[in-house]
Amino acid sequence: MPFERAERLGRFEEEAVPHLADVYRLARQMSDAQRAPDLTQETYLRAWRYFDSFERGTNCRAWLFRILHNVWADQHRRPEFEDAGVEPLAEPAYDWEEEFLNEELSGELEAALGRLPEVYRWAVLLADVSELSYREIAEVMGCPVGTVMSRVGRGRRTLARLLRPERVSERG
Repeated sequence: MPFERAERLGRFEEEAVPHLADVYRLARQMSDAQRAPDLTQETYLRAWRYFDSFERGTNCRAWLFRILHNVWADQHRRPEFEDAGVEPLAEPAYDWEEEFLNEELSGELEAALGRLPEVYRWAVLLADVSELSYREIAEVMGCPVGTVMSRVGRGRRTLARLLRPERVSERG
C-alpha cells in the first residue's frame, strides 16, 4: 500500500506540479490577487483527490485548467457572506507568487478582460494566454470546438472594442 501512494505521489509531482505556475496565472487572471492562491490550492487539492481518474498520456495542463474552471464556477455561484465587524485575516504569502508578479497583465487589459462575459474571458485567456488548442479549450470548458471558436472570436472582438473604442467606432 505505501508503495502505491509513493508511486502516485511521484506521478503527481511529475505530471501536475510542473503546471502550478500556469494554473496560478490563469486563476489570477480570472479572479484577483486575493482569490487566486485559494483557487490554485483548491484546484490542486481536487487534482490530487481525483488523480486516479487522470488518464496518463493526456494533457495534464488542460485537465488542471478544467478543474480550475470548475472550482472557479463553484465559488462564483456560492454566495459570499461578509461580517461587517470582523477584521479580515492576513492573506498568506506563497513563495511562488512573486515569480509571476512581473508577468501580470497591464491594468488596462486586466480591466477590459474583467468586463468580458465570463465564457468569452475563459476562452480568450485559454487561447491567447495559456495557448491551448481549440480542442483542449473545448475539453476545459466542456463544450464543442465550434462553440470555442465562436467564443474566442467574439471575445477577441469585444476585447478590441473595449481597448480601442475610438478605432472601432471610426471603422463602424
